[in-house]
Amino acid sequence: MADTSLHLPRAVIGDDEREAFATLSRVHGPGELRATVLALLLTPGSQRERRAWQDETRGLSTAKALRETTKHLSRASRLPWLERLLQRLAGGPLGDRQSLVEAARRVMAADGQIRPIDRLHWLALRQVLGEVMPRTSAPAAHNDMADLSLHTLREVGRVTAFLSRLVPAGDPATGQGWYLAVMSPWISAHELPPCVPPDADGFVNALAEVQAVPWMLRPAIVRAWIDQALALSPSRRLDPDAADALRLTGSLLDCPMPPELARHFVEPPDEPI
Repeated sequence: MADTSLHLPRAVIGDDEREAFATLSRVHGPGELRATVLALLLTPGSQRERRAWQDETRGLSTAKALRETTKHLSRASRLPWLERLLQRLAGGPLGDRQSLVEAARRVMAADGQIRPIDRLHWLALRQVLGEVMPRTSAPAAHNDMADLSLHTLREVGRVTAFLSRLVPAGDPATGQGWYLAVMSPWISAHELPPCVPPDADGFVNALAEVQAVPWMLRPAIVRAWIDQALALSPSRRLDPDAADALRLTGSLLDCPMPPELARHFVEPPDEPI
């Protein structure tokens, strides 16, 4: 049976968002890029994070206008624009890139908490801005998830448990159901750990193990996450936080984005060559 999610309409943009796209397409200076990236990381409604952002962008005359511009982006276009702006920064001096990563940590932690989506954003920043050396994946000796060791499959489970805080809808009950739906085909019931989201260090360590899974199998993991999340959604669409989390994690695993996930986003126009 054909996947009906493939036939759902893509998100569309209005005039204000189109104008924001035009403004952001002209943002290339390091200070403006930094201010805009930090604005896109702000938790909506967090006054402490907003004040931290003001501290980090003090002295930049266009900072406030750029933050206002980001407010006209829909959820469907915020993460694609964040990725685009990070790519523009990726070729800059290492010191500037490291400074932005640390500034992002300060802004996201200003309200006293690091949310799961914050953790994914920060890891994405570190990867794109070159703070993390690419991890070498295992040789493509396995072409089936069942060929992976129990240890590796349990590390996949730990990453899945972390994502269950956001996927498919951000509540523990549906998250646990999603976790079981993803992992049960790969690990028997008596060997499958319970759905207990790891702490920050545990997640980073588990993610590193999954990044080392043979490159042919990593897309199968991402596909399972998306398929099971869509199966649990009556509308066959993902919650915005879930879509962002799956896009970010897929990128961290260097996996192409399946069309079922891609249609939840509005991409910036191609950069001129």
